[in-house]
Amino acid sequence: MLLLLAACARVVPPAPRIAVSAAVSPAESQGLSVTADGGRLTSVLVYAGRDPVPGSFDASRTRWRSSGSLRPGTDYVVDAIATGRDGVTAHTATTLHTAPVRG
Repeated sequence: MLLLLAACARVVPPAPRIAVSAAVSPAESQGLSVTADGGRLTSVLVYAGRDPVPGSFDASRTRWRSSGSLRPGTDYVVDAIATGRDGVTAHTATTLHTAPVRG
């Protein structure tokens, strides 16, 4: 019986890992970056309030970058989906806040 159960077991491949990074200080002019490790990004949506943030994927679709710098003192919502080589998907949703300009 144990042999029969072992034969029916299915190994599920790991989901890709999604990382979001951004320059949160207004002194830094970098934008926002979303990367997928172990898969390809299939969807990246970023909003500053109600405004969509434009960006583009690299040729391998493992990285998405915003087209411009982030605005100081702004909340950003990131929603990203990646698919691994075996079809397993990963989803992440996060919010980040850039530092306000001081002075």
